[in-house]
Amino acid sequence: MIIIKKFLFLTILILLFLSSSIFSEPLIFNFVQNISGKRDFYIKTDITFDVIDNQKNNFKTEISLEATIINLENFEIRFLKPDFLKNIQISYNSINNISVYKYDGYTNSEVSNLTLDKIYEIFKTASGFLSSSAFTVSETKNGLVFLPTGYLFLKRLGLEPTKINVTLNENGFEEIVFLTDESTETVKIKFNEFNILDINR
Repeated sequence: MIIIKKFLFLTILILLFLSSSIFSEPLIFNFVQNISGKRDFYIKTDITFDVIDNQKNNFKTEISLEATIINLENFEIRFLKPDFLKNIQISYNSINNISVYKYDGYTNSEVSNLTLDKIYEIFKTASGFLSSSAFTVSETKNGLVFLPTGYLFLKRLGLEPTKINVTLNENGFEEIVFLTDESTETVKIKFNEFNILDINR
């Protein structure tokens, strides 16, 4: 669960970074223009982990989930696979600060300590980090590449810094891939659906 939260969180940060920037590439510009001011989204994604564990064994697994965001206040996540996570539902309301967990007829509610002010500060800090000199951002034909500053120097030292490839399509995010040049290890977030919802309030 912690790993899932980290990658979903970084995905949202990249979205916020994109929406606060202006790019010359038409696809990126259109994407930013389309999501600007929007508050309702539906996302269906597959997160594939293809990594090497501490025992040097290849570990590959895929987690699928769908998320609905209403007015950037109500967040609902439902896991689709693997089987041990299937149909677990997590709801969070940022107004009353209540988190609700549902699975197989069992429901648990709790007051979260994550307030709107804290969320805003986290996004503000992390978005500033992504857009700071700590990262070099370059445009591709259909997206962006985030490289840590000093990427080539780190490679000369024998290190393998992780780069982030963000690919967009006409509908929004297509995929986000975390990888290195030398290793076959990857973490891929594939967006099967990225829809802006039209909800009349």
